[in-house]
Amino acid sequence: MANTEPQLALADIQEPVLNTFWPPAPGWWLLTVLVIVLLAYGFRFFWKKWQKALPLRQAKAELRLIKASDQSAELNELLKRLVRCYSPGHSVLSAPVKHWQEFLQQQLPQQPLPDLQKVLYQSASDQAEFTIYRQFAEKWLHKVSVKQLERL
Repeated sequence: MANTEPQLALADIQEPVLNTFWPPAPGWWLLTVLVIVLLAYGFRFFWKKWQKALPLRQAKAELRLIKASDQSAELNELLKRLVRCYSPGHSVLSAPVKHWQEFLQQQLPQQPLPDLQKVLYQSASDQAEFTIYRQFAEKWLHKVSVKQLERL
């Protein structure tokens, strides 16, 4: 006997499968890869910039430790090391004190600079002249940038 009731011949209605967030569409994968690449490039860029500025930051920190007039040679050495770091072949590094003083004065023309011959090589350095030299070095280190040091 055949089934004459049409309702019994129907199968249950199946609901469609829900779309979930996983796995994402290919466009989202591409966007994720692009963001990761951009973040890596940005990190690399800022890391190199940070590393290039490291000698300048260290020179500023070391300058805070130089306070006494008998440390004038250390102050001079600090400034020369900084120039050597960014411009290793600069002619002023092996030049006499007079040329070194002229070079420094060109960096900050408006700031007074004492006679370095006297400050560096006198047995009892004058505290006032050392203070002027230290202030000059401090202003120069805070004014100068890495790009300026590389162009010396």
